[in-house]
Amino acid sequence: MTYRQLLAANADFRRLWTGQVVSEIGDWFNNIAVLALTIQLAGAGREGQAVALYAIARHLPLFLFGPLAGVVVDRVDRRRVMIAADISRAVLALGFLFANMMGSLPPQHSLHSQRSDVSNLG
Repeated sequence: MTYRQLLAANADFRRLWTGQVVSEIGDWFNNIAVLALTIQLAGAGREGQAVALYAIARHLPLFLFGPLAGVVVDRVDRRRVMIAADISRAVLALGFLFANMMGSLPPQHSLHSQRSDVSNLG
C-alpha cells in the first residue's frame, strides 16, 4: 500500500499525518527564526559561539529527557500528549518575541531548551 492509498483510504490517519506535517513545517520555520535571532543578538564576532550554544540547547534535552518522555507517552493517552505538546510548543515559541524585546540570549536559549523538551513528548 502506498502513502497516497493510505491517506485516501483512512481519514483518521490523514488527519494525523496532516497535523504532523504542519507541525514539522512550523518547527523548521522556528529553527530558522531562532538561528537568525541568535546571530542577531550575539553581536559581531560571537556568532559561532552563539550558534554552538543554540545547538547545545536544542539537542541536550533530547538526551536528558528522551527516556523519561518515552515512559510518559507509554502511560498517558497519546492524543492528549500530542495536543498538550503542540499547545505548549506554540506558547513557548511565542516567548521568543519577549526574548527579542529583551535583547538577551539566555532567555532565548532557555525557551528553546524547554520547547525541545516538550517536542520530545509529542
